[in-house]
Amino acid sequence: MFYLPSKEECDYIVENSKQFFRKDFEFLGKEVAVYHYKQGDFEEFKKYNAWELRALTFIKNDGKWERFLGIHKFFELNQAPGWMVEDLIDKKIIKVQEKIDGTLMQPILIDGKIYFKSKLRFDSYQALRSNEILKKSPNLKEFILKCFDEGKIPLFEYVSEKSQVVMDYGKEALILIQVRDLKTGEYDLEFEKKAQKYNVECAPVYEPKPLRDYLEEKEVCVSKEGWVLIFEDMKFVKLKTDEYLKRHKILGDIKENNIIQMALDRNIHDLYGILNPKSEKYEYVKEIHELFNKKYHNLKRDIKKALKLPKSEMKKRFANHPQYEVIALCHKRKDLSELDEWLKKQTKKLKGAKKFLERE
Repeated sequence: MFYLPSKEECDYIVENSKQFFRKDFEFLGKEVAVYHYKQGDFEEFKKYNAWELRALTFIKNDGKWERFLGIHKFFELNQAPGWMVEDLIDKKIIKVQEKIDGTLMQPILIDGKIYFKSKLRFDSYQALRSNEILKKSPNLKEFILKCFDEGKIPLFEYVSEKSQVVMDYGKEALILIQVRDLKTGEYDLEFEKKAQKYNVECAPVYEPKPLRDYLEEKEVCVSKEGWVLIFEDMKFVKLKTDEYLKRHKILGDIKENNIIQMALDRNIHDLYGILNPKSEKYEYVKEIHELFNKKYHNLKRDIKKALKLPKSEMKKRFANHPQYEVIALCHKRKDLSELDEWLKKQTKKLKGAKKFLERE
């Protein structure tokens, strides 16, 4: 059911499609090749039968390449042909899992030892933290080794307050999301039973319901990213909640210009409200917001000084001011009414925002 390409076949795909790439490096003296994609173009995945080229990892052991699977590529509802509502509405769902909003982690077995890897790296923050979790959890280590002994690979999502993506789980954890057969690619649909014996945390599982029910639930659910729906033909489908998509839109592109726009629109507290105060994103937003407030209040102070001066004196004193344009505009209007709109236009794009903040 799942086609697992050899390394040679992966190389062929990379050589013939601009969508896919290979990252080569060494880890612990071993050659490593990781295959992944740049864009999620359905047609390219279909053309090259490249569904497994998603963090697919090969480690060279004794002259032979050993393959470690990730999660195969699948799409969100209505994102690609075959994943449209009309394709799935009458199909039977056999398993429903909560979709965990973290970082995919693969345990890689090298010389009998487990090392966690994110999509492309063994040295990412998430991979290093996952290794620390493993050190403190002998049950987790035993479970992973048991999976490998059975020719399977368990796959996890790493979540933490610091590396919050969108959802805030309020903890650091490795959450088991799937277990796959390394030779066939088949998914163990009842892996939770075995994991429970080792006290390994799993993604919550829900009683399967018709797709129509989840289409209604996604509109009102605010506590999760969404669900992974597995249909009777083993088609996997991502279904995200409306609230998650709303939050993702806010958090998906946090840059200086967006933070300034939200501050000027007086709705930046919406951003703070969905970020964990311990997260890196929160610290970044706070840094930019505080810097903007400082620059903004300094500019207002200068404009107020300019308003007290006659035009000729104002020009002489503020001619070299980096925001002379708005100072002159406010002086002409005799108030600060134009300041916020002028700033919104000047900082709408990233370059203008960085210039105002002097972060170029």
